[in-house]
Amino acid sequence: MRVRGLLFVAMTVCVVALAAGCASDPGTVALTGTVSSQAEGQMEGVVVSARGETANFTVSVVSDAEGHYSFPRTHLVPGRYNLTTRAVGYDLVATGSVEVSAEGPESRDLQLQETEDLASQLTSVEWVMSMPGTTEQKDRLVYTALSCAYCHTFQRIMHSKLSAEQLDKAMHRMQEYYPDGTAVSDDNRGRAQQELTYGGSLGNPTKPRVKSNEEGPSYWGKEISEYLASVNLSGGRTTWDFELKTLPRPTGKSTRVIITEWDMPRRDTVSHDSIVDSKGQLWYGDESRQFVSKLDPQTNTITEYPLPPVPADSLAGARDILVDKDDNVWFPLRIGGGASPVHKFEPETQKLTKVDGAFGQFIAIGGDGKIWTGTTTFHRVDPTTMKKDASFNWSKSPNVPKMIACYQLSADSKGNPWCTGYFGSYIINVDAQSGEARFWSTPTPSAMPRRNKMDGQDRYWFAQYTADKVGMFDTRTEKFQEWSLPHKYTTPYATSEPDKYGRVYASSNMTERLARIDTETGEVVEYLMPGNFDSKKIWVDPSADRPAVMMVNTRSARILRVEPLD
Repeated sequence: MRVRGLLFVAMTVCVVALAAGCASDPGTVALTGTVSSQAEGQMEGVVVSARGETANFTVSVVSDAEGHYSFPRTHLVPGRYNLTTRAVGYDLVATGSVEVSAEGPESRDLQLQETEDLASQLTSVEWVMSMPGTTEQKDRLVYTALSCAYCHTFQRIMHSKLSAEQLDKAMHRMQEYYPDGTAVSDDNRGRAQQELTYGGSLGNPTKPRVKSNEEGPSYWGKEISEYLASVNLSGGRTTWDFELKTLPRPTGKSTRVIITEWDMPRRDTVSHDSIVDSKGQLWYGDESRQFVSKLDPQTNTITEYPLPPVPADSLAGARDILVDKDDNVWFPLRIGGGASPVHKFEPETQKLTKVDGAFGQFIAIGGDGKIWTGTTTFHRVDPTTMKKDASFNWSKSPNVPKMIACYQLSADSKGNPWCTGYFGSYIINVDAQSGEARFWSTPTPSAMPRRNKMDGQDRYWFAQYTADKVGMFDTRTEKFQEWSLPHKYTTPYATSEPDKYGRVYASSNMTERLARIDTETGEVVEYLMPGNFDSKKIWVDPSADRPAVMMVNTRSARILRVEPLD
């Protein structure tokens, strides 16, 4: 089955019509209907998903103010589809399949009923909204570099029956898991994997990176264990003695979107990073498996390319990833013993070339075509010679602030590297000519800036994880701007570069929504994802005629394409 509209062929007419339910142009419609319930009547903001019975992807739309939903023919070709919905507080009365024909639009009205199990539908942020407790308790729980939501939703915590002592042991055990290679969705995609420390074996490390629970408290401390035990189902409780609160369903512009999700072939994949090439194909790796993969959205085909194995006692995996101007794929690849040197992969020949001496988790490409990698020390690679030609250790700068650590790399048009100072909330830059390092504090203190992008105007965009904001530093004027997101504890992880209309996108694993920020007006539009959601990088598709963003969903081993319709 083929999603022909993913390149927006013949999409222009239906984009306008779809925002109004496509009723004005039925020839562009594959499937339409109305969503309603006895409690509300016609319902706005219900995510309706259609999946072909033999397909590896799901397409989702959202009902409008009149309860209408509509799938364009560009996204649903003739065939049999199963329909599901997402609307907090409601269940679909009757599931089943619908046949989409080539002759005319199929119509299927959907009836929802109030759920008897609201607790199973809450997002992590809705649990935090609902839980009793002080702001200090909740801040400590959520605003943590490796919070619970880094690997799974709060559902697991709130439904658990573990006491404070048992929780402390469980949380301590989770510290032995490799965070970037661990993520589990509510529908059991992804995996949990213990850390490997270069001398042990997966699942049974001989040198765990933390002490056993009997030797000390968990990373979060006894206070958090006691707090969570006071709000979960421990102590013989069978339900929660507090009101369950929910975010409002999408309205207005938040309903004008098409979301496509492709299942990765391996349901236990935990992909942390991705990149979109000039053809609109998305490349991704697995943080603890030796392969790199490519999605071709025109054919819905995912191709895996095996990479050289690592020794049995070493953690595997491809790390950050980028493409150059010729669509060659670059990534740091683990080779054993903790080393991750940069490699170049040429898709046409499948040739893999290692660069000696240039290693690290993150990778970036500058306007001069040079490749950067590293964290404390930045290594620069000349792609024409495939050799490292410079190294800069910014931590040796005489003006380096205290409590600072470099996160993801970007590079500007002149080929200078930049990164976010994760701890300490700084922006870090190294001048590639002089080697001088400079540092700027974010306007919001303790914002914990994370994933970032450099745009074509040398504006540096970054997510502010503990500030619930998106920030931008204009590297030419050295001025900051910030935009607040609507909900406390959104904890945005990544931002995109601006699309053609100047709108930036930010991901949230707490709200399971993708936020779109209009940087001129400050308007924020949030798109509710069809299921568990967590993305570490967001890319504007360079091949699309209209704005669309693509990303891997780390939480569920899926690839997402989000297409706004306004």
